[in-house]
Amino acid sequence: MKEINFRGRRTMLQLFKKVVTARELVVFVITLGLFVIFGFLSRGTFSSAEVIEIMAISASEIGLIAVGMTFLMISGEFDLSVGAISALSAYVLAVMAGQMGVNPFLGMVIAIIVGMVAGGINGLVVVKFGIPSFIVTLGTNWMWRGVVTAASRGLWIPFRPIETHPAFYKFLLADLPSIGSVPLIWFLGAIILGTLILNFHRFGNHVFATGGNREAAKAMGIKTGKVKVLCFMLLGGISAFSGCMQVSRMAGFQSLQGSQIMLVAIAAVAIGGTSIYGGRGTIFGTLFGVLIVTFLQFGLIMTKVSGWWYKIILGALIVVVMIVNNFLEEKRTKL
Repeated sequence: MKEINFRGRRTMLQLFKKVVTARELVVFVITLGLFVIFGFLSRGTFSSAEVIEIMAISASEIGLIAVGMTFLMISGEFDLSVGAISALSAYVLAVMAGQMGVNPFLGMVIAIIVGMVAGGINGLVVVKFGIPSFIVTLGTNWMWRGVVTAASRGLWIPFRPIETHPAFYKFLLADLPSIGSVPLIWFLGAIILGTLILNFHRFGNHVFATGGNREAAKAMGIKTGKVKVLCFMLLGGISAFSGCMQVSRMAGFQSLQGSQIMLVAIAAVAIGGTSIYGGRGTIFGTLFGVLIVTFLQFGLIMTKVSGWWYKIILGALIVVVMIVNNFLEEKRTKL
């Protein structure tokens, strides 16, 4: 019996180490430290239930995209067009459901398909033509942003599902009794599903192999190009879903929607320990990275610190975390 218990504990420890590494523990300490510091400086306001709920909703829209970005960065690529794809999909939903009278659930499905197609185009160009994803997605970012700006003429497009389609609003954004905030549920669902896929599914293994050593992955029979395209499509679909949430919450569409979310999502993933070179990262690290970004944004506001400090501190934190990650990687390779 003792032998069985010992093996059980060892198995659980191995699973824990597979999901959470030393990098994530470092980021967790930073997350906890920020929560305590801002809670103290704001005299408890920061840690109140109302503020935590608001932060959870804000973190959810960024976090959903960050989960998709984690898959893509582990595969060795990243996407600068997610904000524009989010805006493009939000525009599709606003026009179809808000102006054309299409059922919003159908409109959302079409918007998500649009996002996946846009992501797939990014992936195909990167894989087929061998162009760095930085260049490709920088170009498509401007292209999709230009499309929505020209199509909307920069005008506000109203879409008020809380009034016209309450069931749709509840599906995306409601605060349900005894259940909690729906956006947070979507985010936590993405965290759990993403962790399971990355760590315990064949596709997750292929993502790590593709980003870690592409030639070795090809020798093993892994279709690395297909893996990357699927990661781009996954991120495009998630970005579209996040855009649908945002346009519903804001009760309308404007062409600059999502213009900052791309940089914040990449920052959260990088802070969470995912390597920009591919082959390394965890969803839990991304979760902590999203919390850090959110805590900084709200914490500085509540402590009445100028908003300019948010960018300064976030930028410095990214550099510091990258230095720590490189140190841990060098230490690991020497063992």
